[in-house]
Amino acid sequence: MENPGNRADKLIERILSEAEADASAARDKAAESCRTVTADCEKRIAEQAHIAAASRDAAVKGVLDGARTRAELEGRKETLGVRRRILDEAFAAATKELNALTGQRREAILLRLLTAEAAEGDKVLPAKQDRALIEKLLTKVPVKLTLSEEDAPCEGGFLLLGGSYEKDCSLNALMAELRLNEETNAARILFT
Repeated sequence: MENPGNRADKLIERILSEAEADASAARDKAAESCRTVTADCEKRIAEQAHIAAASRDAAVKGVLDGARTRAELEGRKETLGVRRRILDEAFAAATKELNALTGQRREAILLRLLTAEAAEGDKVLPAKQDRALIEKLLTKVPVKLTLSEEDAPCEGGFLLLGGSYEKDCSLNALMAELRLNEETNAARILFT
């Protein structure tokens, strides 16, 4: 007959063995869960890092693109300012040259202006320096005009006074109109 103490020892051994097996299985399951959770976390960290890097790259690109655009606009603005100054200087020099013309060239310009702009009965107020020349040209114009006793307040050319209007036919006004009409063409010639 078996000793009851021996049976109890075997029962305890079996319980301990099963407990150790269960604990080992639980440890393995916990370790597998830890590996799964760790892998999942690493995957999420990598995804978040990729998203953060893409977001950072997009933000950097946005800042650089904005700076580049502002720099290009400032460059264009500066270029336009320089071009405007060059055109201003070119037309100012042309106006000065036109006002300095003498002889037949000045006479031809003033005659064309008188012929194109004057209407029957207009009063002509000549620039002081053109008074004698305009007085001479009045005989060549196909309409009857009256020479004013007063001088026009301009460098060259004249003013025409009609019944209800005044036309500025000064050489400065002629150049201003020419600039309005030809500034684009002048810019094209100068800057292309």
